[in-house]
Amino acid sequence: MKEEGSKIKFSPPKDKENLLSYIMKYHRQFLITAISGIFFNSAIVLGPIFQGKLLDAAASSANVKGIIKAGFEFVGVTLAFQIARFFKRYFVRDMANRMSGDMRVGIMESILYKDLSILEKQKIGDMMSTTIGDVDIVVEAVRKTITELWDTWVLMAAYWIALMYYDRKITSIATIPIPLVIVLTQLMKKTVHSHSKEARKATSKTTTQIRKMISEVNILRLYGREEAEIGRLEKRLSKQANKNVTVNILKNGLAPVYSALASIGIIIVIFLGGNKVVDRSWTIGTFTAYIAMFIALATRTTTAAKVFNIQQGAKASWDRVLGLMDNEKPMFFNKIDSLKPRDIYVENLSFKYPNNDEYAIEDISFKVSSGMIVGITGSVGSGKSALALALTGLYDYEGKILLDNVNLNDIDYEQNLATITYMGHNPFLFSDTLKNNITWNDKNDEKLDKVLTIASLKQDIESFENGIDIQVGEKGVKVSGGQKQRIALARALYKDASIVILDDPFSAVDINTEDKIIKNLRENIDDRIIFIFSHRLDVFKYTDMVLVLDKGKIVQKGSHDELISVDGIYSKIIDSQQFLGDESIEK
Repeated sequence: MKEEGSKIKFSPPKDKENLLSYIMKYHRQFLITAISGIFFNSAIVLGPIFQGKLLDAAASSANVKGIIKAGFEFVGVTLAFQIARFFKRYFVRDMANRMSGDMRVGIMESILYKDLSILEKQKIGDMMSTTIGDVDIVVEAVRKTITELWDTWVLMAAYWIALMYYDRKITSIATIPIPLVIVLTQLMKKTVHSHSKEARKATSKTTTQIRKMISEVNILRLYGREEAEIGRLEKRLSKQANKNVTVNILKNGLAPVYSALASIGIIIVIFLGGNKVVDRSWTIGTFTAYIAMFIALATRTTTAAKVFNIQQGAKASWDRVLGLMDNEKPMFFNKIDSLKPRDIYVENLSFKYPNNDEYAIEDISFKVSSGMIVGITGSVGSGKSALALALTGLYDYEGKILLDNVNLNDIDYEQNLATITYMGHNPFLFSDTLKNNITWNDKNDEKLDKVLTIASLKQDIESFENGIDIQVGEKGVKVSGGQKQRIALARALYKDASIVILDDPFSAVDINTEDKIIKNLRENIDDRIIFIFSHRLDVFKYTDMVLVLDKGKIVQKGSHDELISVDGIYSKIIDSQQFLGDESIEK
């Protein structure tokens, strides 16, 4: 993490899977916390001592000066260790806040650069719950552990030494129950850890359900699924509540037992210390100081027990964080020029989705050249989207995808990113301006104007109140479906890649606009290769070649005119579309 003025830039340490490395990164804050914490918890014992002296002065002093002097001494000592307490708390919380930022950046780096085949097996709700909730639990446990390192162990040592100074016999007898509390908490470690893990899993499932309900609220309303989904959420919340109650009982339910054990020592102190007051070995002030310190020591014992339990709950959360975080250094890519392949050879290509054991496409082969627009169609489930994803090179596949004579798998990842652009059939827009959704804050007005023309967006932009700076909303909720598709198309073209993969880019666009866009693509193709996956065949009048898929295989190949003149799936799709009223295609 770097600081530029008041701006903080977060970044995880090199060994980001080691919790200690986060503490070492902020060694300055840790050292200040340590020094002020040791001073505070060593000096705090002076509070009861000087309070006792003030009581004795008030009871026996012959004049007001003695009481005033004792009062100033008490206030001065208290002020000194309270200032140290402020620095201790400020810097440990500052360290905790920075650690949480670093951990979240580390998780997001791992997610963004993780193999997509692995990533798609993860549930979004689980990842959100871990990135937000589990990180908070881990960082809070670290903060409390560091705090209690001074506030409990140093303080207990300071109190114990002071108590031994007052009376070794009473201290030795009264502190016997304290080790029993520590042993009891150690015996509960495994139980607390396992139940904490179950509670975090239940929280993740609830988060997943809430996310699904919020993101799909329009679908739930249209199908009248509100009550059913609320019922499902209630079940998950109930399970989450039961798991959390169990964890809270384990963490806090034994507090009365800890307090009861500690109270035995207080009874011993009152009995033996009271006798010393009676036989005038101790003054009232001495007895008050001793019992105040012993009560503080006993209280910190129960606090130490709670910290042990918090650590076990945090260990379960840290396991979940590590499940998302890779210790490999993420790849940050420089912007480089796209490859310019003259030909693409696809040989015996097979592909299956990460969560499926069956092949979506199998043994597909074809060749295309630069300057071509290739149409790919087929019935629902024929493998169109699978082929589109395979051609991106971002997923594992079998067979070969050769750019000239180089296998796509052998190309550097950053070169792949520069060479291939992709628009999915369900394009996502970010909650930002229309312009930034296309350019990613890049500034090239000439290129922007060109892609807006190709995507037929200029007229729409003129109708918006804020023009190209209109906020499109999360997932593009403030623009129409057709506008959303065309914005995503402009974004794909703005990348200026040599291979353009468009998966169902015109499903929400009217026929006339679709016709304009495909003509614009035809006129501006240059030396690119454009793949258009679509079930609307009118667009294929402008393509150089059409591939027809069925059950994951290519069953027809040729130009639009060639395919409509022979009996086959392509001709049947046209017949069915004409039957449904689409007269834009003539056979």
